[in-house]
Amino acid sequence: MKNTNLSGRFLKADTVVAGAGIMGVFTALYLARKGQSVILLDKGPIFRAATGRTGGGVRQQYRQPVETPLSMEAVKIWADLREDLDSDIEYRQAGNLKLLRNEEETAEAKNRVKRENAQGLEVFWWEEKDVRDYLPVLNPNLPIQGATFCPSDGTANALLLAGAMRRALRETGVQLRTHEPAKRILISDGHVIGIETDRNRYLADTVVNTAGAWAQELIKTAGLDIPLIYRKSQIIVTEPVPPVLPCFISFEHGYCRQAVNGNLHLGVRGYPVQDKNTDISSQAFTDIGEGYTQYFPFLRQTLLIRGFAGITTWSPDHIPIIDQAPGYDNLFIAAGFSGHGFCLGPIVGKLLSEWIVDGGTSMDLSAFSWSRFSNLEAKHKPGELT
Repeated sequence: MKNTNLSGRFLKADTVVAGAGIMGVFTALYLARKGQSVILLDKGPIFRAATGRTGGGVRQQYRQPVETPLSMEAVKIWADLREDLDSDIEYRQAGNLKLLRNEEETAEAKNRVKRENAQGLEVFWWEEKDVRDYLPVLNPNLPIQGATFCPSDGTANALLLAGAMRRALRETGVQLRTHEPAKRILISDGHVIGIETDRNRYLADTVVNTAGAWAQELIKTAGLDIPLIYRKSQIIVTEPVPPVLPCFISFEHGYCRQAVNGNLHLGVRGYPVQDKNTDISSQAFTDIGEGYTQYFPFLRQTLLIRGFAGITTWSPDHIPIIDQAPGYDNLFIAAGFSGHGFCLGPIVGKLLSEWIVDGGTSMDLSAFSWSRFSNLEAKHKPGELT
């Protein structure tokens, strides 16, 4: 099906993707590279929501076991993105250090290292001396048990990636329609036929829901529901400082990294929310002052210059849903990435494009099926086309 303008209100494509976060843009890109005509919709600009407000971690370690193979394949794609997109997105494989203080968590971490090594991921257990030699800014008076370290983990700049992906989408012919939120999945005779916005109806052979925090609202218009909750993740940015953090670091109070330009990005643990307000809270600054300075005393003399927040979408088991929607063979969804979807975006987009165009995927996605949850029954009347 070719992209065709039908009287200004109806547009047609092979696939319509709702949501221009990292899942949506890579799905659209890979579909277009497979020869499909694609329309990509978003309520704001590309990467406006959670993807653009990420901590930037491209992480394989400390995932659910079923996610580890996906993350490892994703990192292979990340390693080639600079050449593929002809753009430096500041992707650096500097490693990922997970600090441990609690004895119970330390025992679990050592077992996790064995499990991840068995899955083919190179992860190491570091004793306290190894950690302090590697991270001299760590408070010398703070007791720690040790750390796990994955050298192939890294970070990337989401804003630079947004620009590079926008160019790639344009070059492959994807119609990117921003500031136009998907309002309703169109159904005719029990079959999904497209998406409606306030401006247009987009007719397509396939619809993909990658709408992030709005994925649940959109899927309800097809008479379905998914069990998701929302958390607000907040990041405080410091003034540029000399190199002090050699890699992505996580610990009990949050996670941090140093950007290429020297700013420190200090993330605090997300907390459940009922709405999608992304205003930064004063509590985030308090958490930095009380939690981070225990680990990194130099922060007491470092200027905090700004902060930002994003809404992450969590499934009950913290494993995403990547599947066809029950009852519809041409409606797909990728949602519930539980605060760690940034790394997975490229591989999820690639696999969805395989499923849609080739009829199957090169990796097993059964662990991410919708059917693992019990609430599959229709809870809302589908939005039949009128």
